[in-house]
Amino acid sequence: MLVRTPLVPASLLMLLRLLSAAFLGLALSTAGCRHTYQQEREPSKEQKLELYSTTAIYLYEDDDLERAQEQAVKALEVEPENRAMRRMIGWIRLRKNGNQDLIVAERFFRDLRREGDENENTALGLAITCERMGKAYDDVSRALTAGEREPEKGKDRAASARELAAKARSYWQESIRLCDEILAAGEGNTNAMNALQRVHALAGNYEKSLGWSTRLLERTAAELTSWRRMLQEKELTEREETLFRNNERAALDLQTDTHIFVATLLFRLQRYEEALAHLDAVVDDSPGLAHAYSLRGQMRARAGQYEGAVADLDRYLALSDSPYEHPDVQRAFELRAEAQKHVGGPLE
Repeated sequence: MLVRTPLVPASLLMLLRLLSAAFLGLALSTAGCRHTYQQEREPSKEQKLELYSTTAIYLYEDDDLERAQEQAVKALEVEPENRAMRRMIGWIRLRKNGNQDLIVAERFFRDLRREGDENENTALGLAITCERMGKAYDDVSRALTAGEREPEKGKDRAASARELAAKARSYWQESIRLCDEILAAGEGNTNAMNALQRVHALAGNYEKSLGWSTRLLERTAAELTSWRRMLQEKELTEREETLFRNNERAALDLQTDTHIFVATLLFRLQRYEEALAHLDAVVDDSPGLAHAYSLRGQMRARAGQYEGAVADLDRYLALSDSPYEHPDVQRAFELRAEAQKHVGGPLE
């Protein structure tokens, strides 16, 4: 599910990059000077912090997370209490998303919150971390219950499963509370809405989840209208057009992901016609998205719309870049064969 990472405004990024380039040029210009001169021109603490922070932001925006973290750590070596860089490391680890990464992200965000950091992205980072920590505990609980995992030595299986499930619920409740606080304090953070639809679904609050999905779809539709209207304006600068198109794409991606999320949830609830309506919207807006045809083909087959299922699965197979041996492709062939039996005629 798409999470729109908090971005630095394009104008600020441009300024930061220019400052970074200027400082780097200054540093390089002194490389061949005498040792005493180098000492005299040693960058100040403030200059080092600016360079490391700027480079970290630039690399983070380019999805080079490892190098962004290296620069953020260097910035913290200069100024250990710098909140922006600590927040960035939290988001880096959150985006890396391994179990150990989530533990580190939680520590960074909680430390910032304890210090009184009221930045919205700190609260959002902790909310999403709690969502994922809860999912990790819930997965282990379910594996224990299903006999797919052994409990820790000396512990009862059922008791361990209940304990982990309780931890999962506690994390999800905190995530919901944090997102509610974010939305209560502002006009409407789409990332917080996005998190709420996911967390409520994980917690089994399906109608609340669908309610947030509806609000998120309304919000992204309004955003798309706004960005597309701006793109129609005359005499846009190249930078403005790039910014508006990037924002349009982000809003469309979030809208598509939300439709697919809702369709998947409704499918699980056996509300097939409603699910199909959301996938129809995805196909209308993104006719080249293979995954949408695969999902709609499965749902059409379940709803008894076998001709439509065959057509969708054929379209998926035509669009998919996966090799013939890929499990998704094999499953699509199997589903198509089953649907074709109800339609009649040749299987191929």
